[in-house]
Amino acid sequence: MIIYSVEVFDKQSEELILEVEIPQSKLNGVAAVMGWGPDDEDAFVKGIAGFNVSQKQALELENLLGEKFYSEDVIVQIAGGETS
Repeated sequence: MIIYSVEVFDKQSEELILEVEIPQSKLNGVAAVMGWGPDDEDAFVKGIAGFNVSQKQALELENLLGEKFYSEDVIVQIAGGETS
């Protein structure tokens, strides 16, 4: 099973400080926010790609997911990975 998440890292230490799970039902919305073409979307859905998230994308993802995570002090990435 693949778990999709927004990963939030501290800019100074680069430590992971928050992980927000993306429900499967929101993947089409995430693809639209990220502006992916078919290849990028396919790679993400298969759990083989991660992407940096811009400030604008982060704010749109907050609205889509209903959770606040963006600030000027963080680096935001999005990824999918398999769980055991």
